[in-house]
Amino acid sequence: MIFPTRPGSNVVPCTLLHLLYLCERMREDERAQYVALSGAREFVPEVAAVGFYNTPGLKFTVLGPDLFPAAAGGAEEIGPGVWQTWMVGSPDGWAKTWRSLTKAASWMIGGLLEQDGVRRVQATCLCARSAASRWFERSLGMQPEGIWRKYGRNGEDVAIFARVVEG
Repeated sequence: MIFPTRPGSNVVPCTLLHLLYLCERMREDERAQYVALSGAREFVPEVAAVGFYNTPGLKFTVLGPDLFPAAAGGAEEIGPGVWQTWMVGSPDGWAKTWRSLTKAASWMIGGLLEQDGVRRVQATCLCARSAASRWFERSLGMQPEGIWRKYGRNGEDVAIFARVVEG
């Protein structure tokens, strides 16, 4: 299985400490998405960090210029050949390392789609997160597939995006 790191890169293996650091500083729109999609009644950084850490599959952290975690992400196989992505970051981390975050996420998605048996990599976000939707499409080459109406915990609409193996 692939692991999205390269020597000399600011992409490193993800740790629970990275995730705790990031969940304590998570952007408000990501907190709202976590609550809507996890079913949690409220956002608790420690619970979210452990949940992300215990997610099976790939995980990585992108370090900022100060060597603190800027964002962490990964993907888990949710069905045969189908992978769901996730990412968590701080406002400062996204602002300072968005290029590195995009490269790491794109590299992970591309690497997954090159694996035997993988046919689909997907991502979801609250429809209210228009910047995230644009990022999935423009930066990661994912195609919008539709809206899951009233899908979130409190009835939020959720958009789904995917890259698939053609042919």
